[in-house]
Amino acid sequence: MKPDARVPELWTPEQTAEYLHTTPASLRLMRYRRTGPDFVKAGPRVLYRVDDVVAWLQDGAA
Repeated sequence: MKPDARVPELWTPEQTAEYLHTTPASLRLMRYRRTGPDFVKAGPRVLYRVDDVVAWLQDGAA
């Protein structure tokens, strides 16, 4: 099966933290405080859309 080009790329908290030069624990705190990038839940997993992370950075919220 070929991946659909419309499906956004998703990062784990570890990948997102590495990109943002922070820690997964800091991202967890940002989720709790609702101050970090938007995220999605896939069952118990937390994932970040790459486009949302980039948009959050561009908005100056870092």
